[in-house]
Amino acid sequence: MLVKHRQQSFEQLIQSLPMRIQLTDSLAESLNSERGATHTNPFELRGASRFRCYGECVTTLQPGSYQMPGQESQSLAIVRDLSRKGIGIISHQQWYPEQGIELQLDNALVLARVARTRRLAPLCYEVGLIIIKYEPREKPAT
Repeated sequence: MLVKHRQQSFEQLIQSLPMRIQLTDSLAESLNSERGATHTNPFELRGASRFRCYGECVTTLQPGSYQMPGQESQSLAIVRDLSRKGIGIISHQQWYPEQGIELQLDNALVLARVARTRRLAPLCYEVGLIIIKYEPREKPAT
Protein backbone atom coordinates (compact mmCIF):
# COMPACT_ATOMS: atom_id res chain seq x y z
CA MET A 1 0.00 0.00 0.00
CA LEU A 2 2.85 2.40 0.82
CA VAL A 3 4.42 1.73 -2.58
CA LYS A 4 1.11 2.46 -4.31
CA HIS A 5 0.73 5.68 -2.28
CA ARG A 6 4.27 6.79 -3.25
CA GLN A 7 3.55 6.09 -6.92
CA GLN A 8 0.34 8.10 -6.80
CA SER A 9 2.17 10.91 -5.02
CA PHE A 10 4.87 10.96 -7.72
CA GLU A 11 2.26 11.09 -10.49
CA GLN A 12 0.38 13.86 -8.67
CA LEU A 13 3.61 15.79 -8.18
CA ILE A 14 4.52 15.49 -11.89
CA GLN A 15 1.06 16.73 -12.86
CA SER A 16 1.14 19.63 -10.39
CA LEU A 17 4.37 21.20 -11.73
CA PRO A 18 4.38 23.13 -15.01
CA MET A 19 6.78 22.05 -17.78
CA ARG A 20 8.65 25.28 -18.56
CA ILE A 21 11.44 23.88 -20.72
CA GLN A 22 11.54 25.39 -24.22
CA LEU A 23 13.14 22.63 -26.29
CA THR A 24 14.65 23.44 -29.64
CA ASP A 25 13.20 21.42 -32.54
CA SER A 26 16.43 19.46 -33.00
CA LEU A 27 16.68 18.62 -29.29
CA ALA A 28 13.05 17.50 -29.14
CA GLU A 29 13.64 15.28 -32.16
CA SER A 30 16.79 13.73 -30.68
CA LEU A 31 15.09 13.08 -27.31
CA ASN A 32 12.28 11.22 -29.02
CA SER A 33 14.43 9.14 -31.36
CA GLU A 34 17.74 8.31 -29.65
CA ARG A 35 18.07 5.30 -27.33
CA GLY A 36 20.91 3.04 -26.23
CA ALA A 37 24.57 3.75 -25.49
CA THR A 38 25.99 7.12 -26.45
CA HIS A 39 29.08 7.55 -28.57
CA THR A 40 32.13 8.96 -26.82
CA ASN A 41 35.20 10.71 -28.10
CA PRO A 42 38.83 10.38 -26.96
CA PHE A 43 38.64 13.65 -25.01
CA GLU A 44 35.86 12.52 -22.67
CA LEU A 45 37.07 11.37 -19.27
CA ARG A 46 34.31 8.90 -18.45
CA GLY A 47 34.52 5.90 -16.19
CA ALA A 48 31.16 4.47 -17.29
CA SER A 49 29.11 4.38 -20.49
CA ARG A 50 26.09 6.67 -20.82
CA PHE A 51 22.75 5.34 -21.99
CA ARG A 52 20.18 7.62 -23.59
CA CYS A 53 16.73 7.61 -22.14
CA TYR A 54 13.76 9.92 -21.90
CA GLY A 55 11.47 10.63 -18.99
CA GLU A 56 10.28 13.29 -16.62
CA CYS A 57 11.59 13.85 -13.12
CA VAL A 58 11.08 16.30 -10.30
CA THR A 59 14.15 18.26 -9.20
CA THR A 60 14.34 19.59 -5.65
CA LEU A 61 17.16 21.69 -4.27
CA GLN A 62 18.63 19.82 -1.30
CA PRO A 63 18.42 21.47 2.12
CA GLY A 64 21.65 23.27 2.94
CA SER A 65 22.53 23.85 -0.72
CA TYR A 66 22.71 27.48 -1.80
CA GLN A 67 19.87 28.86 -3.89
CA MET A 68 20.49 31.56 -6.48
CA PRO A 69 18.01 34.48 -6.74
CA GLY A 70 15.07 33.53 -8.95
CA GLN A 71 15.93 29.82 -8.86
CA GLU A 72 12.99 27.56 -8.05
CA SER A 73 13.53 25.04 -5.28
CA GLN A 74 11.34 22.45 -7.04
CA SER A 75 10.70 22.02 -10.75
CA LEU A 76 10.09 19.56 -13.54
CA ALA A 77 12.96 18.35 -15.74
CA ILE A 78 13.62 15.82 -18.49
CA VAL A 79 16.04 12.92 -17.96
CA ARG A 80 18.30 12.69 -21.01
CA ASP A 81 20.85 9.99 -20.15
CA LEU A 82 22.10 7.81 -17.32
CA SER A 83 25.35 6.12 -16.39
CA ARG A 84 26.65 4.25 -13.39
CA LYS A 85 28.02 7.48 -11.90
CA GLY A 86 25.94 10.27 -13.40
CA ILE A 87 22.73 11.49 -14.91
CA GLY A 88 22.03 14.11 -17.57
CA ILE A 89 18.90 16.24 -17.44
CA ILE A 90 17.35 19.10 -19.38
CA SER A 91 15.95 21.89 -17.20
CA HIS A 92 14.34 25.28 -17.78
CA GLN A 93 16.56 26.83 -15.14
CA GLN A 94 20.28 27.07 -14.71
CA TRP A 95 21.83 24.95 -11.97
CA TYR A 96 25.28 25.73 -10.61
CA PRO A 97 28.27 23.49 -9.84
CA GLU A 98 28.23 21.91 -6.38
CA GLN A 99 24.51 22.51 -5.84
CA GLY A 100 22.85 19.44 -4.35
CA ILE A 101 19.74 18.21 -6.12
CA GLU A 102 17.27 15.47 -5.32
CA LEU A 103 15.71 13.83 -8.38
CA GLN A 104 12.44 12.00 -7.98
CA LEU A 105 12.07 9.50 -10.79
CA ASP A 106 9.22 7.14 -11.48
CA ASN A 107 11.14 4.24 -9.94
CA ALA A 108 13.92 5.83 -7.86
CA LEU A 109 15.09 8.69 -5.70
CA VAL A 110 18.51 10.08 -6.68
CA LEU A 111 20.65 12.46 -4.66
CA ALA A 112 23.12 14.21 -6.95
CA ARG A 113 25.57 17.10 -7.22
CA VAL A 114 25.75 19.44 -10.21
CA ALA A 115 28.96 18.95 -12.19
CA ARG A 116 28.23 21.22 -15.14
CA THR A 117 25.51 23.23 -16.87
CA ARG A 118 25.33 24.37 -20.47
CA ARG A 119 22.74 26.74 -21.93
CA LEU A 120 21.19 25.33 -25.11
CA ALA A 121 18.49 27.97 -25.61
CA PRO A 122 16.38 30.35 -23.52
CA LEU A 123 14.75 28.28 -20.77
CA CYS A 124 16.71 25.19 -21.85
CA TYR A 125 19.79 24.01 -19.96
CA GLU A 126 21.68 20.73 -20.21
CA VAL A 127 22.80 19.71 -16.71
CA GLY A 128 25.32 17.02 -15.82
CA LEU A 129 24.91 15.52 -12.36
CA ILE A 130 27.13 13.21 -10.33
CA ILE A 131 25.11 10.57 -8.48
CA ILE A 132 25.75 10.61 -4.74
CA LYS A 133 23.02 8.17 -3.68
CA TYR A 134 20.52 6.05 -5.58
CA GLU A 135 17.47 4.57 -3.86
CA PRO A 136 15.30 2.34 -6.06
CA ARG A 137 11.56 2.26 -5.46
CA GLU A 138 9.33 -0.63 -6.33
CA LYS A 139 6.57 0.06 -8.80
CA PRO A 140 3.11 -1.16 -7.79
CA ALA A 141 1.79 -4.28 -9.44
CA THR A 142 -0.84 -3.53 -12.07
